[in-house]
Amino acid sequence: MSITLLSSQKAELAAPEKVVPWRLLSFGVVAAPLLFVLVFFFGPMIWLVLTSLSTYQIGSVPQLTFTIQNYVDYLGDPFYLVTSLWTTVRLALISTLFALGIGYVIAYYIAELPANRRGFLTGLVVVSLAVNIIIRIFGLNVLLMNNGLLNPSLLWLGVVDRPLRIMYTETGVLIGLVQIAVPYVVLPLIGVLAAIDPALKEAAASVGASPMRTFWNVTFPLSIPGIIAGSLIVFTLNAAAFAIPAMMGGGRVRMMGMLAYQQASINGNFPFAATVGICLFAMSLIITVVYLYVVNHKFKALRS
Repeated sequence: MSITLLSSQKAELAAPEKVVPWRLLSFGVVAAPLLFVLVFFFGPMIWLVLTSLSTYQIGSVPQLTFTIQNYVDYLGDPFYLVTSLWTTVRLALISTLFALGIGYVIAYYIAELPANRRGFLTGLVVVSLAVNIIIRIFGLNVLLMNNGLLNPSLLWLGVVDRPLRIMYTETGVLIGLVQIAVPYVVLPLIGVLAAIDPALKEAAASVGASPMRTFWNVTFPLSIPGIIAGSLIVFTLNAAAFAIPAMMGGGRVRMMGMLAYQQASINGNFPFAATVGICLFAMSLIITVVYLYVVNHKFKALRS
């Protein structure tokens, strides 16, 4: 019996090791997300480009004719350039600057707290992202509308003598864009600022550097990666914003996302709406590349 068991164990040891198809498994792990991006990102993008090169006739589906007439109509019309393209660039840039200023102060305050006290405030920032954007916009409506909470308070304090008109204006849209964008600036900056070695600030202080000089020469250069990440996220989000211009601009503030929606849903002109979308993508890409180029060159000395 013992001889039989010994023989079977030897046979198992002598058998070739079962080859785990790690290569096939790793290929599947990499291929699955790539396939997802290919199908659900590049697929719609290709459809969008082809649609923008199509002709439009009322009551018929777009016909692919590889015409650039839609681009000529959009980029060659001063009305669209001023009311759509320039409005989008201007509001996206201004809202990014405001969000960056507000977000940096909040992130700096949180990062300077002891590690055991950062979690609660960081959690509050994260929770604000968990609230649906539509609900947040409705909250702003309640606050900013003519008979909302803000105007009666300002009238009671004597700051103004008549209600301010904020809703359905560019100011209202700008406030909405900044309010939505601030958490996207705070979160990347908290990590970057908290990771700065306190010994660097102590060394600067030990040689007589003032707190402001320490901030400008030590903290700010080391926080540039967080500034870049937050500002790029906010700019691209706000440039493509649709819900805020629609609900807080009342359709009067025609950012490019709003214009594309109106052309597709109201006029049924899908080729022109696709053209606006492609121009929005190209505009965001160009500004991002220029921004990164300028930042890398201007702040290279500060980072070194």
